[in-house]
Amino acid sequence: MIHVDTLNRTMVAAVLHGPGDVRLEEVPIPQIGPRDLLATVEAASIDFTDRKVYLRGSHPMIHIPGLFGHEWAGVVVARGEQANGRWQPGMRVAAANSAPCADPDPAARCRACRRDRQGMCERLLYNNGAFAPYIRIPERIAEVNVYELPAEVPFEEAALAEPLACVMHAVRRVPISDEDRVVVVGAGPIGLMFIAVLRHRYGRSIRLFSVDHHNDRLDLAKSFGADAAYNSTEGLGKARARAAWGVEGADVVIEAVGSVQAHQEALDLVDRGGMLVPFGGVATGTVLPLDLHRLHYEEIRIVPIYHHTPVDFAGAVQAIIRREIPVGRLITARLPLKELPRALEMVQARTTLRTILCPWS
Repeated sequence: MIHVDTLNRTMVAAVLHGPGDVRLEEVPIPQIGPRDLLATVEAASIDFTDRKVYLRGSHPMIHIPGLFGHEWAGVVVARGEQANGRWQPGMRVAAANSAPCADPDPAARCRACRRDRQGMCERLLYNNGAFAPYIRIPERIAEVNVYELPAEVPFEEAALAEPLACVMHAVRRVPISDEDRVVVVGAGPIGLMFIAVLRHRYGRSIRLFSVDHHNDRLDLAKSFGADAAYNSTEGLGKARARAAWGVEGADVVIEAVGSVQAHQEALDLVDRGGMLVPFGGVATGTVLPLDLHRLHYEEIRIVPIYHHTPVDFAGAVQAIIRREIPVGRLITARLPLKELPRALEMVQARTTLRTILCPWS
């Protein structure tokens, strides 16, 4: 095994113990298996999902108590003796937080993966622990969801590859045609990524609009590529929608907030024959009332999108490397790991877009 000496050494890492209970604790540096990698975390991103997981105290990808954080970039420092030879200590990398079935025999993969729905993989392997100086990269992720970074790509920008991959997954799967009116509800970091990715993919062939409750974020949305942006604090309504884009609704409406209010707002903006894309995650048991008469007679489609796939993560890393999506503009705060509680509060208060945590500070 090629390695740094981590045996019997410890590090200070964020450990989630339950609702509202995350602690910075001294824990062993992760030991790696024969096909795993070990990397330093040079930059970790904290997002609203982290805030929700912190408040709920649980998530399918974390065994409580468990290491916390899932968006990061860093440097390979050790590899198992049977790990893929393309990964060597010293390489700068971005790694996803999951990997689907990876059996070389397609027949051995789960039904979802055989149907090319890798985001729904029945054996999806998650990886957490980005809020720490070191992170283990399991074999399956090392095989399909790790990419080398050129020296000129900042770690903090590469740390945003995972959320960008989720956005690119949605944009890839949602059918959009020339001259469609596309509305993104929410101008937070995910909503802004949607605006940038949609504009890059479709150019000026679509009309692209942003809806939010905060004027400063709406101004950002226009700078990211929105044709126009609207404050919906008092409701957008059909009259304002018609004045805005010429019809009473939009062809595609993407909910990028993760609240019942935003989902309802998004559904209300869908035009006849249009599509609602519920993207923002909500708590178990959350219910959205649906007018089934409208759903049927207006042929409204609802296409939820969750997570990402290896092809989307690869696309996200390349988009960051090629400077196609300006993710660096989303980074509005940088804090040492010891200020994780403050960072979580900043996310909740929306005083930052993306905060980067620096485990080595």
